[in-house]
Amino acid sequence: MNSGERDELAFKLALVYMRDNKVPLFGQALTKVGFGRSEYKSLPNGVNLDKIKNATEAQLVNWCEAIGAGKSPTGAKADIFINGIGVSLKSLKAAPPALVNHTSRPGFDFACRNSGTTINELDTIIDEYWRLRKAGTISEDTKNSDSSCPFKNHKEYMRPILEYFLFKGTGSKLSDFPAEYIIEFSEPCSTSTYKKLTKTDAVDSVWPKLIFSLRAKKGMPSDYNKNTYRGPNAESIARWVEYINDDYRGALHIRSSR
Repeated sequence: MNSGERDELAFKLALVYMRDNKVPLFGQALTKVGFGRSEYKSLPNGVNLDKIKNATEAQLVNWCEAIGAGKSPTGAKADIFINGIGVSLKSLKAAPPALVNHTSRPGFDFACRNSGTTINELDTIIDEYWRLRKAGTISEDTKNSDSSCPFKNHKEYMRPILEYFLFKGTGSKLSDFPAEYIIEFSEPCSTSTYKKLTKTDAVDSVWPKLIFSLRAKKGMPSDYNKNTYRGPNAESIARWVEYINDDYRGALHIRSSR
């Protein structure tokens, strides 16, 4: 179990304690804590914030099992439901997760259509990425903090796309459990470290730290060859693909630095 997974368990337990002891969250009454329509049970007798903070990994797991707080289903954007609203959790002690795992053009086309924008501008950005990469101006990874990054001046265009992947779904489907906001924290048992991020806040916060890469293998059809592939979405996939460093690369990966 990594630090982020541990903190997520502790956070869920802490919120149940706060619910049952009428501790407000962001100035509002905390009445419901669970997942989907299921409400978490009360903590075992004697479990309080101090015990949660100092608990072993095994204790956290056992207490979460006792209250019915399991791991979120695959594809869920929400980690917990607070007062009936899906919320994504982000521990500042954990390694930054990928915002978008290796996804080829059809997946981004799906995201664009479900976020109210078109893929046309992204196609132009990808064209510029390949021009700069072939010229040696950028490497596989290009950061918004670099002056030559082809994405850096397209924040408002990318905003709804990033919001989609953060809160609504993946390149293949809308999530059954979308999130409405993020709570980031450094100490799961201390509300003074909690920060609520709206969709706008989340993109503004992460934008300067984003790293974009066009990669092979993951996110691409197995044994992909641009000249011979005739499978689903062949024309769309090929739109982003270039052959470089001994492979066909066309899956966009977006992650954050610390």
